[in-house]
Amino acid sequence: MKKCAADLWAGLRTGPARAGLAFSSLALGLFAVTVLLATLEALRRQSRELVDSFGAGSVALTRSAESRWNRRQVDFFRANLGAEAWVSGVKTLPPAPGADFAVAAADAELARARGWRMESGRALDELDVRQGARHAVAPAALCRARGWRTGAILAMGPEPFRLVGTYAAAGAVVPGLAPDAVFVPHTADALETESAAALARVDVLLVRARPGIAPEALQRRIAALLDQPGIGTDGVEWTTPETLLQGVRRWQRAIGWTAGAGGALGLLLGAAMLAGMLLTGVRERVAEIGLRRALGARRREIAGLFVAEALALTGAAAVAGLLAAEAALRLWGGRFPLPFEFGAPTRILPLALALGLALCCSAGPAWMAARLPPAEALRNE
Repeated sequence: MKKCAADLWAGLRTGPARAGLAFSSLALGLFAVTVLLATLEALRRQSRELVDSFGAGSVALTRSAESRWNRRQVDFFRANLGAEAWVSGVKTLPPAPGADFAVAAADAELARARGWRMESGRALDELDVRQGARHAVAPAALCRARGWRTGAILAMGPEPFRLVGTYAAAGAVVPGLAPDAVFVPHTADALETESAAALARVDVLLVRARPGIAPEALQRRIAALLDQPGIGTDGVEWTTPETLLQGVRRWQRAIGWTAGAGGALGLLLGAAMLAGMLLTGVRERVAEIGLRRALGARRREIAGLFVAEALALTGAAAVAGLLAAEAALRLWGGRFPLPFEFGAPTRILPLALALGLALCCSAGPAWMAARLPPAEALRNE
């Protein structure tokens, strides 16, 4: 082991300036690659969470304040999409006296339209809506934070509401709705005093494709219904998983071009310097190679010496780049505009890339050194 380390050190010492430049270029390139991988991994996770919380086959339709949806229009969409989708209308309620959490009114189809998984109790049902029951469902995370359990009494307005169920939702992204809203039946609007027309108002129309219905087909069907007389498309804003991911994809392209270009340039320069260093090392160590061959060293041992030098240099550069990238992101992560995540792929791929570069750059010089005849090498000396 000591002899192998001494051989590697002797080989790298023959061109310290070249070795240092190759190491620096590779380390900078792998630093950029590590930042790229850490950011892309976090953005991919964020994309999955957005889609999971919103729903892969879901659509949210909102309108301007001057032309809100109403219950009649919700019924129209439900009647026409009954075999294709679940439809629900949700209205955001004003802050309830004594409550420091968001409250929204919804119909009995909310749970299916949102794709909720109930953790305890049940969702709001048709009986709750028809009778205006003082019942509520809340996100499980909010319930855990407040210590609420199914059956608890929540103070919201002049009358108490009973918590009948908790649902799992990871910060569901729906425009106009708080991610941790508590939902009550749409007819249980004792939290506010409004006219009948105002009580029929709906802020968000939620639609979710039933199993077997393609999201694209559902969106085309909704667009056709919006063209029907009396519905109107003016001021309608669509929110789909694709629109939610637009911002994430812009960041992915931006970091891909910047960090990717910087990493590629550093690795290309480092690989060129590494290959040049090894080729120069073969020419400068002709006598040493000849002597080793004369003393019985086999060709694969001579070739392995140069491959080992390349592996040692690129491995050290990969570790340095990886540690520098992780330290920089963790120390200055608050100033970094993007999320990052250091998982197994982020740590393994730079090392694998360094291994591949070492093998590619050392293949030619190692073959040349192994094919060098001992007598010619000694004669050149």
